[in-house]
Order: sequence, then structure tokens, then C-alpha cells
Amino acid sequence: MPKVDTVGDNYYKPLEQAEAVGAGLFWVVSILSIAALFVDKATYPLAYDILQIVFIVCVLLFFFQGQIQKLYLFPRAEDKRRQELLSNSYSVALTHEETVGYYNNDQTNPLKRLAASVMESAFFTREIVRMMLVGQRTKTVGYLVIYLVAVLNRSTNLEVLAVAAQAVFSEDIIARWLRMEWLRIRSEQVFDNLNRLFTGKQAFSRPAAQSQAIDLFSFYETTKSTAAILLSSRLFHKHNARLTREWEQIRGRLGI
Repeated sequence: MPKVDTVGDNYYKPLEQAEAVGAGLFWVVSILSIAALFVDKATYPLAYDILQIVFIVCVLLFFFQGQIQKLYLFPRAEDKRRQELLSNSYSVALTHEETVGYYNNDQTNPLKRLAASVMESAFFTREIVRMMLVGQRTKTVGYLVIYLVAVLNRSTNLEVLAVAAQAVFSEDIIARWLRMEWLRIRSEQVFDNLNRLFTGKQAFSRPAAQSQAIDLFSFYETTKSTAAILLSSRLFHKHNARLTREWEQIRGRLGI
């Protein structure tokens, strides 16, 4: 049966497009802010005014794009994914979206199926974020080195340093790297704790296992919402077959 994921198509693809637009606007704003420092208002008044107007427009666009992405597109996509997860686990219709082959486990107990699905999601999140961090760490270290070299160079204009600091320590570089590291750590915790839960062979008819499953489900959902990191669809599709095989081995070992 072919895999179907209307949640990804209808909600995560627009989010990917918005993130790409935001990344482009970030660099446009950064470049314009530095360019404005080198245009003398007295010598080139028209060019200076045009540059400032374009800069203000881009800043406003960047601001509104960020708010739409953070307050509407990302929560909407996560809400739909969570509704579909619960619908899949409890065989109910919380959403009209359809997902086939997204979660892979054979559990019939709703709460145990939910726990297994969360463990699978945490596994994929952990692995994809690890791969994303290779590039993000390299980029972050590179920008920090360049910035430190500029700071140590006494001839560097202080206004340029101020603009560069705003770019380096913005949401797109340092903060994004920290959120990705945090997402990786928390996803590993969810995976490891669920692994222990299943390894312990606790009965999901008992409150102890039920409460742990619900707690870890909430923990994982909170982690994703707080980190607000969109996983790379390119890396997911590229490594999906290998990661799926690894997951099949894990769930086979755990009997889920």
C-alpha cells in the first residue's frame, strides 16, 4: 500500500515555503543593514533614502513572516500532526486528514500504540536533527570565528560589528543552533525512556505504564513546540529507507 501523508502535504509544505522565505529575508535585511553604513547621506541622498525605504520594508516583511510562521503555520501543522497521531492510536476521527504508513507498529491497545508511535517519531526526530546539526554547527562556528576575527581587528568599524552581532546572535544562527541541540537532547530522552518502558514489559492496563506513556507523549509534544524546528524533508526522504529499517529492527526487538 502506498504511503499517504496529507498532513505533510497540506500543512508542513507551506511551513517549509514560509521558512525558506524567512531565511531569504533574513539575509536581505542583514546585507541591507551593512550596505546602509557605507552610503553617505550627504553625498548620495537619493540612494540613501531608497536604501532606507527598502530596508524598512524588508524588516517589516521579515517581522510579519516570522509571526505568521511561529504563531500560525507551525502550531497549525503540529496540531494536525498531533490530532492524526491520536486518531491513529485510538481509531477515532479527530481530523479529516489521512495518513497511511506514517506510523509503523502493530499494537492494538490504544495507549501502547500511542507510546510506540511517539517512540518512532522521537527516533526519526533524533536522527534527522543529528544530520541537520552537522551543517548548523559548521555554519555557527564559521560565523563566530569570522565575527571574533573582526572584533579583534581594531580597524573594523564598530557599526559594522554591531550589525554583524545582530545577525550572528539572531534567531537564524546561534539561537537556531541552540534550539536544535535542545531538540536532539530531549528527543533522545523520550526515545530512551520509552525504550525502557517497553523493555520493562509493563502492562499498559496499569496506571504506572499509562501515566508514563502520557507523560512522555506530552514531553515530546512540548519539546517540538518549544524548539520550533522544522525537520529537513530532504534529509528525511534521502534517509527514510535506512531509518525505517533501523526502526523495524528496534520494534522487532521490543515486540512492538
